[in-house]
Amino acid sequence: MRNRHRVGRSFVALALWVPVLCRSFASGAHAGEFRVGAAQVVITPPVGVPIAGSYGLRPSSGVLDELYARAIVVEQDGAAAAFVGLDVCYTTRPVIMDARKLVEEQCGIAADRVMISATHTHSGPVQTRGDLRDKFTGADKPIAMEYTAGLPALIARAVAEANGKLTPARASAHVAREESTSFNRRYWMKDGTLGWMTARSPDVVRPAGPIDPDVGVCFFEGAGKDGKPLATYFNFAMHPTVVGGSKFCTDYCGCIARRMAEFKGPEMVTLFANGCCGNINQINPKWPGQGGGIAEAERIGTVLAAAALRDWPNLTALETFSPRARSRMVALPRRKVTDEEIADARGVVDQIGKKKQTIPVMANAVCVLDTFENKDRPLVAEVQAIAFSDDLAIVSLPGEIFVELGLALKKASPFKYTFIAELANGSIGYIPNRSAYAEGNYEVVSARCAEGGGEMLVDAALKLLKELREPHD
Repeated sequence: MRNRHRVGRSFVALALWVPVLCRSFASGAHAGEFRVGAAQVVITPPVGVPIAGSYGLRPSSGVLDELYARAIVVEQDGAAAAFVGLDVCYTTRPVIMDARKLVEEQCGIAADRVMISATHTHSGPVQTRGDLRDKFTGADKPIAMEYTAGLPALIARAVAEANGKLTPARASAHVAREESTSFNRRYWMKDGTLGWMTARSPDVVRPAGPIDPDVGVCFFEGAGKDGKPLATYFNFAMHPTVVGGSKFCTDYCGCIARRMAEFKGPEMVTLFANGCCGNINQINPKWPGQGGGIAEAERIGTVLAAAALRDWPNLTALETFSPRARSRMVALPRRKVTDEEIADARGVVDQIGKKKQTIPVMANAVCVLDTFENKDRPLVAEVQAIAFSDDLAIVSLPGEIFVELGLALKKASPFKYTFIAELANGSIGYIPNRSAYAEGNYEVVSARCAEGGGEMLVDAALKLLKELREPHD
């Protein structure tokens, strides 16, 4: 019998035991001792909650594997930080804020020390956003609204359980490479236009951009002689769009966690954080018979886990310190829309669900109307950075970030290892790099921020990273 967490329930039971788990730096801890705890909590919705990742209604019909909130808490000298990875397509700002509030109340970990990201599985549930998209995806249905309302308590529970397991630990990190599984999904065509999802067209000239082959791994193990595996933070940039269908699934991300557990033991928690994959997917242009489904997701997840395991001997011990965190709200310029575009968009939106339309056309219409309706509100997004070593920092960015931006951020970072978690602490949609705006197509017409917004986020992240390094420079 699968365990299902239905939302809208009373949280009295949680309130009774969460404070017990959430004791801060106390008994048994020694000054300067680095401690880590990890946990995972099932967040699989009731069947019937629609599946996210499209501009249409995709009712769920079952479950292929459980979805989780996976949490890692790191602590030293009484200062703690929490990382949470959710097996969902995106994060919403209200859910993040409510979850952080619960974590702060129950565990004493400040909001700016809690980083919550989505794996971006396209076989995860919709969440109510409170905007136009809810109508087309079913996120405005009571069952979806109830699920969304219950997520913060489940996230807080995962952090609470992780915090309750804090134990003396050591950390190590490495960045492996895997270049055979991810591909830029934007292509230059023979007629000079920019194609989207045209990988196997005979008219393709070349990819319009790079990939990010980095497989980032931070491994936490007990400080004792046995070195009991505690958790792995796993970072890679690629859309989890392999499985499809109508059943909830973690896509290749869950397979990575299973392969890592087979190697290090079933008690180890693997938190997958998706990197800057706004224009990256798994479709290999040289493999027409590739296909999809759970078998392909297992293959891809196994290849990525193998890349990490292949380089396991190269893990480098980290000298840790009390976790430091920085967070900044960045006001981005909105795209500009004309009266003609607004009129056209209304016509397109009126036909969604009634008439077959292309994804770029629907995405553009929804984005135009969303921009118009919010024209008097600033487009504000959070950038966050957390470090617990001079060698490693983790940055969160709030949307589907183009790979070029992630590569630029990593290159300019003052840290040896910089992991990036996208779709974190909320999402404002696609965030292309500056040059992509002139190229156009799906991701660009889906973007709510204007040209240069992505570079503003990178600049903000670099400032935060510099601040994190300053005390030890």
